[in-house]
Amino acid sequence: MNNFATARLAHLGLTVCAALLTASISMSALAISKPEPKANKSAKAASSAAAVSNKTLELEWDELVPEDGRGKFAAAAPMHDYLGEAGPAAQQPMDFSVNKTLDGQNIKLPGFIVPLDIGKDGLVSEFFLVPYFGACIHVPPPPPNQIVYVRMTQGIALDSIYEAYWITGKMTVQNKQTRLGAAAYTVAADKVEIYKY
Repeated sequence: MNNFATARLAHLGLTVCAALLTASISMSALAISKPEPKANKSAKAASSAAAVSNKTLELEWDELVPEDGRGKFAAAAPMHDYLGEAGPAAQQPMDFSVNKTLDGQNIKLPGFIVPLDIGKDGLVSEFFLVPYFGACIHVPPPPPNQIVYVRMTQGIALDSIYEAYWITGKMTVQNKQTRLGAAAYTVAADKVEIYKY
């Protein structure tokens, strides 16, 4: 085979390869641009919405305050007045403004437990979750939008009120009034665990 024939075969091979590659790219483009059936689109959207609703949001306490009120948010625990614990009980500041986007969300929030109900078995099934130790007991309660009322179907053995805990469950914007204070949020808890620093 002479050089001319070899060059011609090589050119023909390249032309065939180029044609096949162009056809392959065109077929791929058609497959990509092919519209998805409506049933598949709605199934994917439903699956995506379910994934979002099942996601657990890990919250900080300032996120319980409406976004426009976070500039004046103060997380520090209040102190007793000069009379100390012997003085009259401090009044709870009544701020029920809430972050409505949290209603119905699965959340995880750290805080301290203030027991509201201790069963005969010693288990706690109702409590306030508060952002700092001693709230509602040793120092004035924080505003209701900084207290979460927590219910559990099965109580927990509370080893220490000095420990911080993670509470996980479904949050609703629902008020709860008790002798210790008022809460603007309620959580149906399904998990309680020690907070790790």
